[in-house]
Amino acid sequence: MILTRTRDMELVRSIVSHPAIWPHISDDGPTTPDDIEDVEALHWMLVSAGEPLGLFMVHAHNIVCYEMHTCLLPHAWGAPAKEAAQRLLAWAFEETDCKKMITAVPAYNRAALRFAKAGGMVQEGINRASILRNGELVDQIMLGITEKEWTCQHSQS
Repeated sequence: MILTRTRDMELVRSIVSHPAIWPHISDDGPTTPDDIEDVEALHWMLVSAGEPLGLFMVHAHNIVCYEMHTCLLPHAWGAPAKEAAQRLLAWAFEETDCKKMITAVPAYNRAALRFAKAGGMVQEGINRASILRNGELVDQIMLGITEKEWTCQHSQS
């Protein structure tokens, strides 16, 4: 499995617009996959194993806190997804100034919540009524993992 930064926005758009991904990463706003642009502050990290498995979007909140968003294709779900997420965290903690990785999971997306927790993230709070979904305000569950926590989990493996 390979994790690399991509600037191929046609590929990024094709992945995020997949019917198994777009409904879970978009809200009721006017944004479409065609609106996604290559911005220096965003790291579109492509996961591949002979073919694209999906990608992660990563950006810094400040010099030590980064946020990740997962866009893995259905054929990568399960063990490949877990490996991909761990490779993303390894990259972030080893190759950037990231000391803490966070994510926000809409309350209705129980599969994404289980996935984040299985990868070592800890629920840290709830951003109440913070995303508009099907005309309703929905909570987002805030999760995070520190570099120290991640390192401790992987030194025991």
